[in-house]
Amino acid sequence: MDYLDYFNDNQRPPPRPERRLLKDRSNPLNDFDDLHFLDRFRMSKENATEIIGLLQPKLSGDIVRGTPISPSLQILITLRFLACGTFHRETGDLCGVGESTVCKIVHKVCSAICEMKKDFIKFPNAAEQATYKVDFYEYGNFPGVIGCIDGCHIPIKCPSTADAEEFRNRKNWFSINVQGVCTPTMQFSNIVARWKGSTHDSRIFHNSSLYGQFETRQHSGILLGDSGYAQTNFLFTPYLHPVRPEQQRYNQAHMLTRGLIERMFGVWKNRFQCLRKTLRFEPRRCCIVIIATAVLHNFLKQCGCPDPDIEDDDDQHVPIAELANDRNGLAYRDAFALQHFS
Repeated sequence: MDYLDYFNDNQRPPPRPERRLLKDRSNPLNDFDDLHFLDRFRMSKENATEIIGLLQPKLSGDIVRGTPISPSLQILITLRFLACGTFHRETGDLCGVGESTVCKIVHKVCSAICEMKKDFIKFPNAAEQATYKVDFYEYGNFPGVIGCIDGCHIPIKCPSTADAEEFRNRKNWFSINVQGVCTPTMQFSNIVARWKGSTHDSRIFHNSSLYGQFETRQHSGILLGDSGYAQTNFLFTPYLHPVRPEQQRYNQAHMLTRGLIERMFGVWKNRFQCLRKTLRFEPRRCCIVIIATAVLHNFLKQCGCPDPDIEDDDDQHVPIAELANDRNGLAYRDAFALQHFS
């Protein structure tokens, strides 16, 4: 039979040109029930629909030649990547989209999300600061607090640039060191995502606009930070060796209150698993992804989306401060402890 097939080849009519078949692009909103959608996207269908409504006007479906991808599907592809942190090929397989296309979509949608940063990440005004002081005090018995500050390392691939080693952090892996300030409801009130992994938390804060605002007394409250920061009259750190009873009570209230930002980081990373896995973009794009997840975190908190379970974070640390504690700052802390914790 093989011989006959070969013999008859010359007598067969030439094949017709193949028709181009459009890829079947599935829609996760229709393909998954509520439970499976929540498992894959770390948010409800209702939350995803609201996000689509916010972003759709900013997007167009013309990034791919031939068969454009709708803005809603672009947003869902990005939300899937942020929630799971899988490779682009696996993310694309979910919706019938190519690997390179997923990369373009994620960057485009994350950039659009970052444009909404001012709407969702705001440092409290005077009225809100008064409310924050009450809320923080009710939570941890530490007076005058309007925010808790800390640094958080987000892993990235080794950059292909001359300064690559500057991204290597103290644990010997490459990262972006992100500064975050949290509210009593575990939302970001400030985020800085542009510093290399080797940069110290204290240096990031000292070079931030927020530091300048506190220096010029634009805010009437204090921040709580760990011992990696320098003690000042507006940023309070714990006693390394508490001796007196008021110092011990100060440390207990400080630790309880400042624990909110560690919990916020845990919720943030667990909702957006891409932050726990290695971001495989150039550093600038990694920063865009990080900011986008912070914006979405605040949006979902404001919508009342339940927090995911918090996993243990292997990035807990108490670094040694690069900036020396000045005597005025230490004396201010001693007077504060004596006044409020005696």
